[in-house]
Amino acid sequence: MEQQYFSRRNHAIDLLRAMVMVLMVFVNDLWRITSYPRWLGHAAVGEDFLGLSDIVFPCFLFVVGMSIPYALEGRDAKGKSTMSILSHIFTRSLALIVMGVFLVNTESGMSPDALLSNTIYKLFLLVAFFLIWNYKSNKWFQIAGVALLLFLAFVFKDPKGGYLSARWWGILGLIGWSYLFCALTYLFTRARLKYIVAVWGALLLVNMLLTPLREGISTSGSRLLFGLPKINFLGDFTDALHVGNGHTQLLTMRGVMLSVISMKLDRKKAFTKALAAIVAVIVLLLATWLTRQWWIIDKIGGSLPWVLVSSAIAVGMYALLSWLVTIGKAGWLSFLRPAGTSTLTCYIMPHLLYSLMTIFGFSTPAWMNDGIVGIINCICFSLLCLFLTWLFGKMGLKLKI
Repeated sequence: MEQQYFSRRNHAIDLLRAMVMVLMVFVNDLWRITSYPRWLGHAAVGEDFLGLSDIVFPCFLFVVGMSIPYALEGRDAKGKSTMSILSHIFTRSLALIVMGVFLVNTESGMSPDALLSNTIYKLFLLVAFFLIWNYKSNKWFQIAGVALLLFLAFVFKDPKGGYLSARWWGILGLIGWSYLFCALTYLFTRARLKYIVAVWGALLLVNMLLTPLREGISTSGSRLLFGLPKINFLGDFTDALHVGNGHTQLLTMRGVMLSVISMKLDRKKAFTKALAAIVAVIVLLLATWLTRQWWIIDKIGGSLPWVLVSSAIAVGMYALLSWLVTIGKAGWLSFLRPAGTSTLTCYIMPHLLYSLMTIFGFSTPAWMNDGIVGIINCICFSLLCLFLTWLFGKMGLKLKI
C-alpha cells in the first residue's frame, strides 16, 4: 500500500514547496528595503514575536519531511537496495551541507588581499555547483566542479584572515543535517506511524529540555526545565549528532508524519480528511498557547511554541492546497511550479543576480527601496528569480541532488 500511494506525484506538495520557496526569496530580499511593516520581518533575538520571515524556513523543513516517504518509497519501488538508498541519503545530505557551508562563508565577505573578490568568488562557486549537481552533468563536468570547489576552499580568506570553516551550517546545511536524520529514521521505520510518532516525541522532549524558559521562570536557579545546567550531557550529545535542541528535526519529522497519516487516510471520505486537518491545526494551536506559558515564540532559539505554530500553519496550507488540487482549482498557481520542481536552482538564483548586479554596478533608485514601493520591488525580484529558474530549466540547467 505504501509504495502504491507514494508512487503517485503529489501536486499539493509541489505547490506548497513552490510557494514557500518564492516566499523565501521574497523575505531574504527584504534586506534591500529601508522600511517595511514589522510583521514581514524576523523577530529580534529573544523577542516573543512571529513575523512572516519566521515561518518560511520551518514551512520548508515541513515540505522536506513530507517529500521523504515519496522519495524513499519511490527508490524502493524501482528495486534499489537498502545500501543504494543509504548511499543516496548520505550523498544528498553531504551536497546540501557542502553548499550551505560555502554559501554561509561568503556572507562575511573576502579579505582585500584574497585572490578573488567576494562577488567573483560567489560566481565561481555557483559555476562549481552547476558542474557537480546539474541533472545533465557527466563525470568530467563533475570532476571539474569538484576541482573548482577545492580551489575555492583553498583560496577563501575572510576580512579577519579566517579560512573556510563551518561557522554555522547555513540554511542549506541545516536542511541537510535534518534531512539526514529524518530520512534515516524513515528508512528504518518506513510507514509504521507508531515508531515515527515515538521519534517525534523523543525530539519533542529534547526540545523541551534544552530550550531556555521564559525570563522570570527558573527551576532550581536554571533557565532550563528540571533545573538542568546550561552545559549538560544531553546538550553535548545532541550537538555531536548535529541535532541541537531538535527544532529542525521536529519540523521535518512532522512533515514525514503528515505524509504517512495522509496515506492512511487516502481511502477515507473528503469530509473525514478535512475534519482531520482542522482538528490537527486546532490541536497544534492549542499546544502553542499552552507551551507559550513556559517558552516564548522564538525562531532563533528554535522554541517549542515556534515549532508548533509553524507546524499548524504548514498543515493548514497543505490541507488547503490538497483540497484545491482535488477539486481541480489549483491551475491558477501553476506559474509557481518551477520553484517547486527546480527548488534548489530557485534558491541560489538571488545569489547569481546579486553578484551580477554588483559586477555591472546596477542598483535600484532609493525611492524604489522604501515602503510599499520597496515591497513591490521585492515581489518583482522574486518573480524574476522564478522566471529565470524556468528559463534555466529550458536551457538544461537544473540543480538536482
